[in-house]
Amino acid sequence: MIYFLGGIYTGHFRRHLLPGWAELRPAQLWSEAVNHLRLKIRAATGGPQYGLLQKCAYFGVIFVVLPGTVLTGFAMSPAITAAHPWLLDLRGGYESARTVHFFLAVALVLFLAVHVAMVIESGFKRQMKAMTFGDRYD
Repeated sequence: MIYFLGGIYTGHFRRHLLPGWAELRPAQLWSEAVNHLRLKIRAATGGPQYGLLQKCAYFGVIFVVLPGTVLTGFAMSPAITAAHPWLLDLRGGYESARTVHFFLAVALVLFLAVHVAMVIESGFKRQMKAMTFGDRYD
């Protein structure tokens, strides 16, 4: 929650994670996807210059998957739904909430696996130094 509120307050999400309309052209999306599948990944810069697929993935995880996971988790709790029955109406009942929660959790695990693979592919040592010391080291 602190990261979410801080990202909104500082404008980080708007400046760095929100893909621009020009970037969302189908040709550009296709080109980025093909380059990633061929493992033609640009080297990490040590800063927030995210690629288009990174922006889309981070935006989806931060604004769709994580809030959806929390809401469906709340909807599965009888104590919370007793106080807030609208949560069950929102998700279509306990079974639907459980199913959606499961798929969102799988999406988070896949995101984590791909994220770690991309960090390794784009330069593990450089990435770890940048994350640890906050600066780019070559």
